[in-house]
Amino acid sequence: MHTILVADDDEDLLQALDFTLSQNGYNVIQAKDGAETIVEALESKPDLILLDIMMLTAKGEVEDIKAAFKAGANDYVVKPFLMEQVLEKIEEFLVRRAEEKRESDLQEAFDNF
Repeated sequence: MHTILVADDDEDLLQALDFTLSQNGYNVIQAKDGAETIVEALESKPDLILLDIMMLTAKGEVEDIKAAFKAGANDYVVKPFLMEQVLEKIEEFLVRRAEEKRESDLQEAFDNF
């Protein structure tokens, strides 16, 4: 079971994401602010972090999206979003991550051969 840390200051959205992700087989950890997010990320080492980049409002301008990717984001979803969209992006990320790990493990095994 994959663990997802969901960080958002919108309690309703946090609960909706928790419910939806839990119903789809994910272990969910919640964080309501930046400090709590950092603590939870370090303690639980989740497979994925869904982070409200502003913890205040939607940010959908092109420059905002570019800044997020430059800061290390793997993907970007603008609020409001469809839960199906989030689930799809999560699955894509986890599949991609598993493939990268397999390739890395194979390369390491080959290097040690």
